Amino acid sequence: MNVVKGIYKGNSIKLLEPITAKQGIEVEVIFPNTVDKEVSFVNAMSQEIDRMNKGFSLGGGHYYQKREELHER
Repeated sequence: MNVVKGIYKGNSIKLLEPITAKQGIEVEVIFPNTVDKEVSFVNAMSQEIDRMNKGFSLGGGHYYQKREELHER
């Protein structure tokens, strides 16, 4: 069994390296599920960018003193 990588384009596959085999033999082609991974990655990144733009409330408020109040001059 030989494993050869290729590029799928226009209903045909172009092999990236030469192979010695009989012409007309039956082959099995396996396509990875990269489309689903790419879509979910793009969705996750857009969600994270939205979170960064919105920001998080880390508390704080009026009870914090100003610098001048803490360090009298």
